[in-house]
Amino acid sequence: MRITIAYNLRTDDTEATAELLTDADINRIHEAITSLHHSVTVVEVSGKPNEVIERLIESEPDLIFNLAEGTIGSSREAFYPGLYEQMGIPFTGGNASLLHLNLDKHLAKTVLSNHGVNVPKGILITGRDFALPDDLQYPLMIKPNSEGSSKGITQDSVVDTRDIALTRINRLLDHYPAGLVVEEYIGGRELSIPFLESYPGKLLDVVEHTFDLRKIGGKYNIYDYDMKQGGEAAESVHVVCPANINAEEEKAVTQMAREVFDIMSCPDVGRVDIRLHTNGTPYFIELNPLPSLHPDASLMTAARSRGLEFRDALRLVIRSAARRYGIPLRSAKQTKKADIAFETPRPGARELGMQIGWMTPGVHNAITDVKGVRVGHVSRFADDVQIPGQTEKSTIRTGVTAIMPAGRAYANRIAAGGFILNGVGEMAGLTQVIETGWLETPILLTNSHSVGRVHAGVVNHMLKKYPRLGTETDVVLPVVGEADDSFLNDVRVGVCSAQDAVKAMESASSGPVQQGSIGAGIGMTSFDFAGGIGTSSRIITVSEGKAFTVGVLVLSNFGKMRNLTIDGGVVGRTLDREFDQEGRRAVSEGSIIVVVATDIPLITSQLNRVAKRAALGLGRTGSYAAATSGEIILAFSTGNRKPRVNTSKSNFITLKLISDNYIDMVYEAVVEATEEAVINAIFCSNGMNGREQRWCPPVPHQRILELLNKGEITS
Repeated sequence: MRITIAYNLRTDDTEATAELLTDADINRIHEAITSLHHSVTVVEVSGKPNEVIERLIESEPDLIFNLAEGTIGSSREAFYPGLYEQMGIPFTGGNASLLHLNLDKHLAKTVLSNHGVNVPKGILITGRDFALPDDLQYPLMIKPNSEGSSKGITQDSVVDTRDIALTRINRLLDHYPAGLVVEEYIGGRELSIPFLESYPGKLLDVVEHTFDLRKIGGKYNIYDYDMKQGGEAAESVHVVCPANINAEEEKAVTQMAREVFDIMSCPDVGRVDIRLHTNGTPYFIELNPLPSLHPDASLMTAARSRGLEFRDALRLVIRSAARRYGIPLRSAKQTKKADIAFETPRPGARELGMQIGWMTPGVHNAITDVKGVRVGHVSRFADDVQIPGQTEKSTIRTGVTAIMPAGRAYANRIAAGGFILNGVGEMAGLTQVIETGWLETPILLTNSHSVGRVHAGVVNHMLKKYPRLGTETDVVLPVVGEADDSFLNDVRVGVCSAQDAVKAMESASSGPVQQGSIGAGIGMTSFDFAGGIGTSSRIITVSEGKAFTVGVLVLSNFGKMRNLTIDGGVVGRTLDREFDQEGRRAVSEGSIIVVVATDIPLITSQLNRVAKRAALGLGRTGSYAAATSGEIILAFSTGNRKPRVNTSKSNFITLKLISDNYIDMVYEAVVEATEEAVINAIFCSNGMNGREQRWCPPVPHQRILELLNKGEITS
């Protein structure tokens, strides 16, 4: 996608420009959005409107990433969204009316108060001819009505008497003629609740700002301009995330934040500031639809608390804006057939604007959205490799993928189950999982002839962690799944080693997962296209309101092009006629390994049933479980664990499980995530060549979009 970053440059250190962005701010944001494979242009939008319009038109954006705060007047923030709307250009964040309303603090509070939101009692003063009501309770807070970044707020902003209030009002009106808010000061705690529309649950962790008043000689707990701008007083500020508040207080402030976001219809991103009174009552202070994206600001602090990197937060802002305008998230870099870029995967189905099912994906749309689950890859790619004992040379296209199931699974086993739809394949260790109902090792994926070596690598890895394994404790039976990559990879060269297995496990990380021709999937073929590793996730909210995650990762190596089905459309019927028939895999029907992870508390019998539903997801993509293929599925839940060493005096263990009244949501999530994971496995590959000059092409993104959008799949 072509994205234009629109902003106003801060050219000095005065208070007047405090809301604007520095070159360092813009460079950081530009680098992050570029790393998401978008084509990014930066446009400074200060100056004459006709010149700004010309600069924006020249940048030819699909989407404007709006950071423009404006420089003139009380409607300065609203000017730019209004301009974008008139130009017909999609943009991130709120529209003109939202930004105008919320820059007018008193008006925003009046609107929210009329909707039942608790706000401090106060008035708006716009000129010298004013009357200060006698019924306002001191101390009072006096601040500019139409400023941000705590401009005009100091430790003197809270006044204890009427005379001091009158003096301060008259002095501030000289600097802020647009008006002042005079309201009852809410003693208590300073809290911020950031919001990312595309994040599961939308609200991030509550951020609390605490102050050492002794260092600044202050009396009242307020986050003033000097603190925000990094002055000496900033050293007295401590940021706590998640805030140290009890469950009742958290419920009160998050409920208020949700009400504010719903009433104001704030899209993509925002931040609500709330004062939590010493009596536990929350008071709305401010909604900021253009929150600071500085790494130390509340939004990014809360994002880090949820495991989001800086670029992840920006990606979520772009994702929700693109969804709102119906913009496909296409990669700016299109790979040619002759230029295989293994290190740069192509976009997945959702990034291309496809919505598989109706449920919401997790932050990374990956199995790693399940807390604690990590994924690592080792890829082995080489040409002109000597075949052992022969003069012939061949090609290597293989690897190892490791799924680390959260925590120390051997010492604290994880509830698990499985299902074999068709068994012409192998997953070592699955029989024990199904029999006992517990998973106690990482899950490794590789090619058919490397299972033994990878198995040995897992044993060696675990022996280092548990030196008495097999002597004072039980032996370990690692879970290792395989698929046959011999169409592209010469399996006579056993390059996947025990050391590769260890490297894959040690490199495993949370966050985004590389997909397509990577790790164990580098030599795999799906629906006659390249691609092996795919992943996806779904968020489920049960009756108590708590969000859970279902994640799926596949090693996909099955399917005929003619059967490829995407979002219900059999696009393969047309593609099969448009692609060469020669050079396709003919001998083997391939296979697929599916790993389902969730943090929903499930017991083994439920996980066995969950695993069966993954098979339905395979069917939705075009699988018919061919006679010579293997469809093997393992499912585990981090919501139930069993310690290997029982330290309790009881002979019983207690497990928690979701009621069957709600498990249908889990089934549907597994079906959707499995379907999308298979599609992502091929969508994210740039194509792959292999032995005997074979070539598996990349799936044609644009052609598939045409077929789905134009209804050509029915022809």
